[in-house]
Amino acid sequence: MKIRLHYKLFAAILAAILVVVVYMTLVMQWSFNRGFLHYVSSVEYEQLKRVGTELEIIYKKHDGWSWLTDDPIRVAEIIIGSYADRKQKERFLERLRGNGRGSRMLPSGPRPAELPPSLLPRVFLLDEKKHTLFGFDPGQSSVDLIELLHENKVVGYVGLYPARYLSEKLELVFANQQKFTLMLIAAAAVLIAAGLTFPITYMLTRPIREMAAATRSLAKGRYQTRIRMNSSDEFGQLAQDLNDLGTILEKNQIARSQWIADISHELRTPLSILRGKIEALQDGLYQPTEELYRGLHREVMHLGLLVDDLYQLSLSDLGAMSYQRVEVQPCWALEQAISLMEAELTDHGLRLETEVDIDNDASLFADNERLKQLFTNLLANAIRYTDSGGTIRIHVGCEKQHLVYTFEDTAPGVSDEDLTRLFDRLYRVEASRSRELGGAGLGLSICHSIVTGHNGTIEAEHSPLGGLLVRVRLPLSE
Repeated sequence: MKIRLHYKLFAAILAAILVVVVYMTLVMQWSFNRGFLHYVSSVEYEQLKRVGTELEIIYKKHDGWSWLTDDPIRVAEIIIGSYADRKQKERFLERLRGNGRGSRMLPSGPRPAELPPSLLPRVFLLDEKKHTLFGFDPGQSSVDLIELLHENKVVGYVGLYPARYLSEKLELVFANQQKFTLMLIAAAAVLIAAGLTFPITYMLTRPIREMAAATRSLAKGRYQTRIRMNSSDEFGQLAQDLNDLGTILEKNQIARSQWIADISHELRTPLSILRGKIEALQDGLYQPTEELYRGLHREVMHLGLLVDDLYQLSLSDLGAMSYQRVEVQPCWALEQAISLMEAELTDHGLRLETEVDIDNDASLFADNERLKQLFTNLLANAIRYTDSGGTIRIHVGCEKQHLVYTFEDTAPGVSDEDLTRLFDRLYRVEASRSRELGGAGLGLSICHSIVTGHNGTIEAEHSPLGGLLVRVRLPLSE
């Protein structure tokens, strides 16, 4: 059977409280027994002092202890007379005097291993030489004695063996009442603790239940699930982390859906064109002209480029995009890319300006082919979205421990909203112009992957020339 955390926490706290209550009860009971026995001993000591005073009076009256021989019961009567309980006193005196058996009730001889608990058997009387006159002989026992004086001379001693446990009825009743009260208090404390602990543990585990429910909801694909949590403790932080996770999953789901829709659209458009033209050829509506074949070839090339770009991005996502890094010259890949794009620059009527401001010994630890792909994509993007007659400016410089490549172009520019999304996959500033300009919205995403793979950064901002500025930072070789 599955036990919920609420009940486990309740049981653990209640068990801890129960252990503490039991411990405190035992300690208090031990302390009470010890203190009460000490109190009883103090009361008995006061009784013994009164007994000693009576014995001093009788000693003075008879001028010695000879009267003990004729009336040994007299000492027992004095001891019993010091009892506070009148009924108990009368009962003991009746037993002592009845049927002539009183002398047999008197304690005498060596001290037994276990003394009776009542006061009478524990009192003893010694003469001035500490010879036993009444009671059990103390022998070498260490017992506190009260001196008996006559005319400022010690004529005897009276002592009391300490009680090891309670014996008097009233004392036992009082002690038992206190123990019973202590047990009631302990039981009440446990019940109150249980009554308070159950709702407290329920409240403490409520955030856990809410987060568990939210986690199950996220696992079922309901990524819009959020947890309301106002606390700033660990639970609050965990709830915030789960909310952040839900936000990321929701964004990823939306992005994935958009990605699939965009890919489907990008593939469907050239395929539809190819299908339409091929079917028209089959039906005899089009004649197989060179211009028609060029159009078909253009669509096939567009599909090939799109598939290649998607493949490159998938390699980057899987961490499988390979980099053959070696010490390279900072401008070799850039020069190769410019050489490849010269024809397109001329066709679009664009002017290219380059400026290199780096030390001769500067080098990069990079993959030249990937850098060539990076710069080619950046140049192609600038050519594609710069009006005819415009200018593209490339600057290469050093900034601390990085090499900085800056690509700028003239109008048209991009909005602030578009700037933040330029490196998103399949994102185009003007989707309606995608077919005309030939872009699928993957070039800058690939650039971002290549730069990240070289431990660099890439960012976009408005260009002073009126168009777009893309800045690439790559770490210099150590």
